[in-house]
Amino acid sequence: MNMKKIIYSILAIAAVFATASCEKNLDIPQKGVVSEETFYQSDADAAALLSNMYVSCFGGHGIAGTEGIYNNQLMIFNYSSDDILAAGGDAEDHGDFRVFDEFRYDNANGCINNLYAGYANSIYTANLVISNFTNENKDGAEPKYTSAFTAQCVAEARVFRAYMHMMEALTWNTPCIVDRLLLGDELPVQAENQKQVLDWVIAECDKAIASGSLPVRAGAADKDATARMTKGFAQFVAGKAAMFNNDAATARKYLGALISDGNYSLVPSQDFWKLTHAAGDGNSEVLFAPNFQEDPNFTANGWGSGTPIQRGRWMIADVLCWRTDAMASTPTVCENLPGGGGGWNGGAIQQDFAKKFLEHDGDSPRRLATFLTPDEFLFEMDWSGSACNDGTMDQKKVDPKRGISSTTGVYSHEFFEWKRMVWHNIPRMIAPAPASYKGDDLSSLGPNSNTSNLCMARYAEALLLYAEACIGSSDEAKGLAALNEVQKRSGSGKISSSLTFQDVMDEKQFELWFEGCRFHDLVRWGAQGKVNLDQIFNGSGFHDRIPVTTDEFFTGGSEHKLTVNYVKAHYEKFQTGKHEYLPFPRDVKVGNPNLQDVLGWTSNNQ
Repeated sequence: MNMKKIIYSILAIAAVFATASCEKNLDIPQKGVVSEETFYQSDADAAALLSNMYVSCFGGHGIAGTEGIYNNQLMIFNYSSDDILAAGGDAEDHGDFRVFDEFRYDNANGCINNLYAGYANSIYTANLVISNFTNENKDGAEPKYTSAFTAQCVAEARVFRAYMHMMEALTWNTPCIVDRLLLGDELPVQAENQKQVLDWVIAECDKAIASGSLPVRAGAADKDATARMTKGFAQFVAGKAAMFNNDAATARKYLGALISDGNYSLVPSQDFWKLTHAAGDGNSEVLFAPNFQEDPNFTANGWGSGTPIQRGRWMIADVLCWRTDAMASTPTVCENLPGGGGGWNGGAIQQDFAKKFLEHDGDSPRRLATFLTPDEFLFEMDWSGSACNDGTMDQKKVDPKRGISSTTGVYSHEFFEWKRMVWHNIPRMIAPAPASYKGDDLSSLGPNSNTSNLCMARYAEALLLYAEACIGSSDEAKGLAALNEVQKRSGSGKISSSLTFQDVMDEKQFELWFEGCRFHDLVRWGAQGKVNLDQIFNGSGFHDRIPVTTDEFFTGGSEHKLTVNYVKAHYEKFQTGKHEYLPFPRDVKVGNPNLQDVLGWTSNNQ
């Protein structure tokens, strides 16, 4: 991928605010420090701040980076859904994010704290741009310098900040609106309700679009534009915020304009697998994906001299790979993972949903790129230790180098997802591997690093949001066309002849599984009376049926056949009127005692 680098070394912002000591003997000019009085006065200064803003997506708790062994946004929103199981080695493993799958978290949870910190830090970096290159600051002071370029930087920062606020509103309901840099004696002010935040988000996106300063993607082949805030992404954020604001007309306005502008398109069916792998970075339907940049010269990751920084997705490869130490040999798709098999058995596809998906899509390119059936896992996938990958079915049925060798089985997997797995090799059942394919990892970072860009939004979601917004309106024909576009690309052969909520909801679940959309959508649909959250999470009883899969070949049988037993999770039930939103982190509430939790978390306000 020949993407221009837009991410530079992190600017040492703290140096700008260095103060002189009152002690005479300490009143020494500091070397290498940028004075605040001489900063914010050039395009170069604005570019440095904008780069710092984009870098915030990765550093620390960044929304596209990795904190510890997981990505907070990816794990919390997906694990809270009804179609993903937390997996791990057993019911006790991966407890730090398993609690979201089982609704056992509280306001002391580290993942929640890190997620909040990620959004807050990104908002701060955006405000550094806006408050210093406009008069949107506490005193209304005019900026020291402006230009066409600083106007572009401000527009990008405005959309970036709006996206972060939207995600906060969907997650905490009433976050603070931080619309400028706050001084040391100021506390953020909490919004009165979610609508206030989303109205502000839409207005900010509209202001950025109307400025005419946002970058515009130069057609679907323009990869560079996918890694920054563009007009198209601003239209998406405004449209999505409007849908969560119960304002379908406004959603149609922005999403319809995004579609009609023609700068995005769905990738072909045979390339669906690329959407979550490095081969698809910057593809035609990416609305925004922070651009992972390898920096082999930067070794400050705390793991010893000479160890290159794993800035973007550290150990996500291990977390979201199967428990390969329980297998007879490593599947070739992930054969380069280090250690005793490498995989840690991350998110698993819930079996009832997998069966529904299989019935709907069959052997579509979309389904095959998402998960495998037991027989595909055993016999159609290649195994690195096997001598009969090209052999007959009879040979494969007795091959000792394939299947699940652990007699205690693999937890949570009846079907085998690989949509979010690192692919070191493209499976033959998906596509022939081009000579240039290097996998999802970079050799200098180690095979347990995922260097594919983590997509925040793609065109398929925009089409499905637009389709939903058109239900019951005069634009139903346009909405049906948007829905059909996604359906045709899937390869399922199922094309709707009318626009219904059920079809849109189902298609969105198939299309965007494990992409962080469903939990927030379920909350929205529940509030609208379109779904019953108690029935979805509690009535189906799927937490009482967690699969544990063994292979008869290794448990006394003569041939490979997967057998499933079911166990219970430590499920505490989804509480309607509580678990629709997260509690504010305890540490944040200590720092801002005016912050109030909502719904069933209000006891925290005591």
